[in-house]
Amino acid sequence: MAYGPLAQCAFMSGPSPFKKKAPPSNEKKTFKDMLPPWKPPDRCEAPPPGSFMLYCFDMEEVKSDASAASRSLPLDEMSAVVFGSSQDVDGMVYDGNKGVRPEHAAIYYMKSRWFLKAVNGPVTVESMTLHPHLKDSDGKPPKRYTSAATKKMETIEPMDPKRKLTREFCVFRLGDSDRRFWIGGPLPVGDGETEEAGSGAGNAPESRAERKKDRKEREKERDRKEDRDRERSRSPRSRSRKRRR
Repeated sequence: MAYGPLAQCAFMSGPSPFKKKAPPSNEKKTFKDMLPPWKPPDRCEAPPPGSFMLYCFDMEEVKSDASAASRSLPLDEMSAVVFGSSQDVDGMVYDGNKGVRPEHAAIYYMKSRWFLKAVNGPVTVESMTLHPHLKDSDGKPPKRYTSAATKKMETIEPMDPKRKLTREFCVFRLGDSDRRFWIGGPLPVGDGETEEAGSGAGNAPESRAERKKDRKEREKERDRKEDRDRERSRSPRSRSRKRRR
């Protein structure tokens, strides 16, 4: 049987080269599926020394022992704090829950306010009225604030904007973690928030001083808004109209 020159050459040259395996390659492949580290805004600044304290407690410990002391971290000279489950990042506040991402959320101080940002996972902001066992580093309950709002919990996602922390909504948790974080200090008073009668430690002069400070903060914010409106009115477009006239 004649196969012809092409078939004979292919038969004599051995098996088809398409089934041969190439030599192993030493090239290393890297998969860049991780987001870059979170960076705080450029306008962040450190809060006044001794003004704010970050507290942490576990719900199971508090339920079993209401007098359990919460862990605390002074926020002096800290313009931003990152929360997550990674143990390789210096300065990160650790939460080892399975649902917590390596870099989950962050808080930063800007314009005399603390803001909460969900970085890579959901964060739930809670009212302090849901936690009657809150205590500061001295073991004293803080002054409690409440409002007429029926919604006492709010979950924010990474796609959502930052959330301002207030006197009432100062507690937050990462994902489904049982650990709670809260900030103690002169946070701004939110819309409709009022102090509960007979709550917290301290005497009347201190409460008057805090109310005076809150009034000054509201006046400063009003002045900033007026300055922004004044700058907008002095825009180049308005000047060009005046020149045409």
